[in-house]
Amino acid sequence: MTASSLLFPSLRRNVTLAVTAASLVYAVPIAAASEAQMPVTALITKKSAVTERISVVGTLAAREEVQVHPFVVGKEIRQILVEAGQSVEKGQPLALLDTTEAMMLLDKNAVSLLRAKAAVAVESSKVDVALVNEAEALKKLERSRLLQPKGIIADHVLDEHQNAHARAVAELRLARQSLELATAEEQLIARERQEIELTVERSTLRAPAAGKLLSRSARIGAMTSSSAEPLFLIAGDDDIEFVAQVTETSFVRLREGMRSEIVLPGRDRAVTGIIRLNAAQLDPKTRSGTVRIELAEKEGLIPGVFARGTVNIAERENILVPGSAVESSGGTHSVYVVSDGVVDIRRVRIGSQQSGFVEIVDGVKDGETIALKAGAFLKANERVTPVIAPNALADEPTASLSRQAGAPL
Repeated sequence: MTASSLLFPSLRRNVTLAVTAASLVYAVPIAAASEAQMPVTALITKKSAVTERISVVGTLAAREEVQVHPFVVGKEIRQILVEAGQSVEKGQPLALLDTTEAMMLLDKNAVSLLRAKAAVAVESSKVDVALVNEAEALKKLERSRLLQPKGIIADHVLDEHQNAHARAVAELRLARQSLELATAEEQLIARERQEIELTVERSTLRAPAAGKLLSRSARIGAMTSSSAEPLFLIAGDDDIEFVAQVTETSFVRLREGMRSEIVLPGRDRAVTGIIRLNAAQLDPKTRSGTVRIELAEKEGLIPGVFARGTVNIAERENILVPGSAVESSGGTHSVYVVSDGVVDIRRVRIGSQQSGFVEIVDGVKDGETIALKAGAFLKANERVTPVIAPNALADEPTASLSRQAGAPL
C-alpha cells in the first residue's frame, strides 16, 4: 500500500459549490485513481467588477423638524385641533389659546379710539376757527396800515390791530399743535388696537410649514411659556430621510452623492438613496459623524424607525477568492499558486473581505490557478495535480463586498 493511499483513503467524491461572484470557479476533487501526485482542489482566478460597500445602521428622521412655540405667553390652552400623525398645511390652526382678556382690551380700545377720533374732530374745528380769526385780524391790520399814514386812524388803533393779529396767529399755532397731539393720540390708540388684534390672531397657533405632525406636548388647560418645549413638532414637507452615525474610519471615505440601499422593516426590497449631507465635523467624544441619506421613496416612512443598509464607496475590478484560499499569519497573507503542477506560496495584498470572500488587490494575476484550501498540508515546490471544474458560473452577477462601518480592510 502506497503512502498516498494511507493519507487519502477516500478521495472519490463530487461536490459542486455555487458562488455569487462572477470571478469564482470552485473545483471539485475527483478520484485520484493510482496517481503518485496528490490531487488538490483548485480554482482559476478571473477579474470581475467588485463593489465595495460600507454597512450603516441608523434611524429614519425628518429632514427638517419644525418647532411650534407660542407667540403669546401666560395664556391658557383652550382647544387642541390636531393630533400627532396628521398631515397639516401651512397656516392651518393647531390650537386655540384663551382670548378673554384680549377681547376685553379690544372693547376698551374701541371706546378709547372713538374718544380720540372725537378729540381730533374738535381740535380740527378749533383750527378752522383760528384760521378764520387770523384771516380777519390780518385784514384789519392791513387796512390800518394803509389808513394810518393818511391820519384817518390813530396810532393806538394800529397797535390794537397788530396785537389782535399776533394773538390770532398764536391761537392758530396752538390749535394746530392741539390737533397734532389729538391725531397722535388717535394713532397711538389705533396702534394699540393693532397689537391687541395681533395678540388675538396669535392666540390661534398655526402651522408654520406643511408636513406631518410628529408630536404634540400641548395640553388643554396648560399655560403657555416661552421656555417650555415646543407645543408641536412637524416634519417639514413630510420629508423623511435616513440618518446614520458612522465611525471615523468610514466617515472619511463617504462622499455626498454616493449611492446606497436601505433595508426598512416591513418592506420586501431595499429602498435606494444617495448621501445628501455629511456632518461638518466629527463628535470629539465618540469619534463618529452623522450621515444623512435622501431616500428615493417617500411614502410610508415613519420617523424613529430603526433601519440598516449599505453605501457603495468604490467600484473596481479585482480578483475574488474564497477565504479558505488565503492563509494569514502575523499580518501577512498568502495563497498557494499551482503552476505546471508545482506549488508556489505567494504573498498577496488583500482588500475587502466579507461573507467568506476575499478581494485580492495584488499578488495574483488573472487566469492563475490557486489551491482552494491553503494550509500546512501543502508545501512550497511540492508537485500536485490541480483538479478544476468547468467554468460554469462565468455569467453570474457582479460580486459585491460589504463590511461594517469602520471595519479594517
